[in-house]
Amino acid sequence: MRGGTGIFIILFSGLLSVYAQDSGKDSLKAQPYLEILYHSGTFWSRTENLQEQFDQGYRAFEARIGFQTKGRRAWHQLHKFPKYGLGLHYADLVKTRKDTIVGNPFSLFVFYSAPWLRYGRFTLNTDLSVGLSYTSLIYHPERNPVNDVVASHMNLYFGFNFRLYMEISRRMHMNVGAGLTHHSNGRIHVPQKGINSWGWSAGLNYILSKAVDTYYYRELPRFQPYEELQIMAAAGTVEAIPEGDTEELRYCNFSITGDYAINFNPKMAMTLGLDVLYDGSLERAIKGMLPEEVSTYQKMYLGSHLGYQYTIHRLTLMFNLGTYFRQSSYDRGFWFGRAGGRFRLTDQVYAHLAIKTRNGIRSDWIEWGAAYYVKIR
Repeated sequence: MRGGTGIFIILFSGLLSVYAQDSGKDSLKAQPYLEILYHSGTFWSRTENLQEQFDQGYRAFEARIGFQTKGRRAWHQLHKFPKYGLGLHYADLVKTRKDTIVGNPFSLFVFYSAPWLRYGRFTLNTDLSVGLSYTSLIYHPERNPVNDVVASHMNLYFGFNFRLYMEISRRMHMNVGAGLTHHSNGRIHVPQKGINSWGWSAGLNYILSKAVDTYYYRELPRFQPYEELQIMAAAGTVEAIPEGDTEELRYCNFSITGDYAINFNPKMAMTLGLDVLYDGSLERAIKGMLPEEVSTYQKMYLGSHLGYQYTIHRLTLMFNLGTYFRQSSYDRGFWFGRAGGRFRLTDQVYAHLAIKTRNGIRSDWIEWGAAYYVKIR
């Protein structure tokens, strides 16, 4: 799944770059550790055919190799000395050996875990994981027609958790947490409603090197708030199966956005923007018109959004919530979201990968593109 592959490649490359910068010969190099986790919970996926299977809940197992930052870089202190690393996630989505419908996804991901609060032996973290997921059982019109949640072998894996760590010894910590996971292909193949689950987790981590409690604090440069314009252009592709037909059709999509951003501290910015969106599959969504009669203009949306951006070193996580003020079809609802990231290539040029949603959190398409930033004040 090309969109998910791109997201993972960018994040993994960023992880290697960060570790190369954080490694060193002194006691402040990133401290490696191993972590194992157990997950259990229930589903909140929309499904018409799998209610009985999903009523049983799920369980999952996870293994990670991570690095605890110590302060070699200024952004370590800015983000309260976070952890990052690489992990494997295996999910038993239906707790029965008879499951032959949705399979057991196996995921490879990168993660970022940032402390919110430290108190004695306890640390409260937010934990974000993004990567690729593989499952052998997907929708097929003849062999697996009731699977309405996943239609491709390769999917995007996303996890977000709140996790409380407690120090047991200098080298060992235990943790408990709660959060959600998501498997989706971004509508590159259909039908795909995605697999959404939430629940609790518990785990242990073991520090591989000599445990060092030292964190390096430095005087950070004074930050001057500033404003900028952000111009983004992206393209994507989606699949559609017309109602009453089995033929799979593929369409192109594109997004152009312009944002006015206020960077009010070194980590965060608020944005206000305009969107020009094109969805080729809308030729099948305008009632009373044949596909060949639908014009390019009728396949376009005009919208606006509010946004929030959170910067971690060279990576910026972004979230938009918007609405349409011009559309010819109401097939996608009245509001949309955008969640993804941008990786800084130069001071002004960013690679952009995000999922644009429709009428809530359901995927509409994956945006591949680039953004250009211009400071204005």
